[in-house]
Amino acid sequence: MGVTRFLAAVWLLTVCVASVVHAQKIQLPTSEDEEIHIDAEQISYDQKADTVVAEGNVVITRGDTVLHADQVRVNRTTNEADARGHVTLTQADGTIVADALHLNLDEETGLLEKAEVTSRRFQYSLWGDRIEKGLGQCYHIENGRFTMCRCAEGAPSWSVSGRTLDITVGGYGTLTGGTFNVLDVPVLYVPRAVFPAQRDRQSGFLTPRFGVSNLRGFQALLPFYWAIDKSQDATVALDLETSARAGIIGEYRYALSRETSGLLSGSYLNESFRGSASGQPFELTVPENRWNLMAEHTQPFIGESHAYADVFVVGDNLFLRDINTFAFDHSQDVAIRTMPFTISHVGALQLWDRVALKGEATYYQDLTGPSSHTLQRAPEIDLWGQKRFGLVITDVTGSAVDFQRSRDTDGVRVDVEPAATVPLPLGRYLFGAVRASLRETAYHLTEDNVSETGQDLPRDASRETMSVGAEVGTEVDRIYSVHWLGLEKIKHTLEPQISYLYVPSVGQDELPLFDGVDRTNRRNLFTYGVVSRFIGKFADGTGSQSAVPSSAGSSLRELGRLSLTQSVDIGRDIDTLQPDRVPDHFSDLDIAGSINPSRALSMRFLTNYDTGNNSITATRVGLFIEDPRYPPSDNGPHLDTRTSAGVSYRFLTQSLLQELDDNIVLRLTDTAGFLYASRYDVVANRFLDNFVGLRFTSACNCWALDLAVTNRTNPQETEFRAQLTLAGFGSSKSQSRVAAAP
Repeated sequence: MGVTRFLAAVWLLTVCVASVVHAQKIQLPTSEDEEIHIDAEQISYDQKADTVVAEGNVVITRGDTVLHADQVRVNRTTNEADARGHVTLTQADGTIVADALHLNLDEETGLLEKAEVTSRRFQYSLWGDRIEKGLGQCYHIENGRFTMCRCAEGAPSWSVSGRTLDITVGGYGTLTGGTFNVLDVPVLYVPRAVFPAQRDRQSGFLTPRFGVSNLRGFQALLPFYWAIDKSQDATVALDLETSARAGIIGEYRYALSRETSGLLSGSYLNESFRGSASGQPFELTVPENRWNLMAEHTQPFIGESHAYADVFVVGDNLFLRDINTFAFDHSQDVAIRTMPFTISHVGALQLWDRVALKGEATYYQDLTGPSSHTLQRAPEIDLWGQKRFGLVITDVTGSAVDFQRSRDTDGVRVDVEPAATVPLPLGRYLFGAVRASLRETAYHLTEDNVSETGQDLPRDASRETMSVGAEVGTEVDRIYSVHWLGLEKIKHTLEPQISYLYVPSVGQDELPLFDGVDRTNRRNLFTYGVVSRFIGKFADGTGSQSAVPSSAGSSLRELGRLSLTQSVDIGRDIDTLQPDRVPDHFSDLDIAGSINPSRALSMRFLTNYDTGNNSITATRVGLFIEDPRYPPSDNGPHLDTRTSAGVSYRFLTQSLLQELDDNIVLRLTDTAGFLYASRYDVVANRFLDNFVGLRFTSACNCWALDLAVTNRTNPQETEFRAQLTLAGFGSSKSQSRVAAAP
């Protein structure tokens, strides 16, 4: 805390003090050109002992450092300093209050009696009857307390106390014969403990997570963090669920250079604790030993290229739905549990000027059906290129894929499509272009039998096709002056556009069906539509955070948008989703829009309307509202949460899907927040899941308590989760929470 550097300068008193002086004030320059001000009732110099003594209401000031004491004594020979009686040392980065203070100015070590040390720089406080300060930030404390949560007057939110405490700030602390305290009230006896004493990354046990579930029983996740070095760390956790399983979870992270980094995580779980699944809508059939593996990696490869890997595999199809995620984020928990498949990629990418080449192997793990029919891309090579010749822009896309699976057709496919685009010279009020392409697709099958129909396909086959397209559009606008609520002007635009696409009919019945590339239906298609936008120009500071800066002192934001789009194929009927409806040449009318009157309110909608049968085939509507106050900040001691709410409704024709999703966050106080989220199946008239969460933080973010209750189906489960995070005990800052925008 700079104590010794301050006191070491006091020896300069000897140059001008040779006898007792009463009520004396002295001002001296130091070697760092900072003046030392000394105010005391008596100042003396003992030449024989080579000691300077200041007594009686001593106040020594140097810069922003101030020492108060009844007596200060500095021995120039031993470079030792003593301060006694109501000692208070105040600096910018901390404070010491003690009955007595003794320091060795050379080694920066010393002894404090009946003392309290508070460091604003390292964010800790410690007390003790006797405190021995070692080198650096090391302390031996007798009958004392320690906390990294001292941000206000009064008792700290949490602390540890003991008969003896040995603390190395930024390292570890050891405790003997002590307690864990909340507001200075002992709540847990700790005979002996080792704990990390830091806010930065450091090896040690992290705060555990606990839960209770009607299916899993009592749950505990007990993590240990290992700071290997500056570029590597790892976390290993014991996962215990008394009615389901026990296992181990690990994650290793590394950043070996700016270009080479990644992570490797996995788990092993034993299901021997699992009981009967009776009372559930189905009987879960799971293996006794379960596992998963995830990996991400990127690094330089050959030349300017880089290689990458993104691996995600699980040991059984029910793993993601059945395993406890311990997630306090509802949307993340739902996304994990409803994944229909996992994808793993390994590849390399090379970029040149307007040319890209990628080689990649992809593994799909189907979590909903047999994996024997799942196509794997092992490997796939993709090429993209573009070159301009005057007004003509040429481009080429190509791919070569080796499709493999245990059953059904597989083999190699090569697909190449060169194209040319010519902009149309339509003047300043219209824009347009014409595009034409040729396409060659060739196949060599290693398995030619279609298991579903028993048909044998040709081993070697090809398809040649082409396409011609054009588009024309324009934009008209008008600007209105409004001068209302910080809004200066509104620009209204109309952007009509029409396009045409022609693809001839090509026989494809004897070609395999691997993905969408293998079927190119004939097209004689016109697509037309219009987009209308309302763009607001705001005075400086009144637009949203996402507003685009415009001229000096103003910003732009899109206030609303409405688009209408439809297609008509004059050569064939377009099938409908409803089997009882008559098909016609017209597609559904797509109606999409958004309303954004402010940063605090937005609405989105997308509707597909069947004009021939006069019915809605699909729709999604979402509304999001947010309290514009309390912007998220990394600096303030407040809960990083805004009051917000989001709700969305999804519908597919003939009641294939009707779902209502909502997400509500309430900022109760600066240090407390509430979250509710749910998914409701309108067709079945039941909730798919409900999530209720509470988050409490201290006034200075030195602790956080998360509580959550989840009720979900498939399988039916009610679960309670709790996690207490203590800053300085190996924790990290929690993520911000707001309601999800629809």
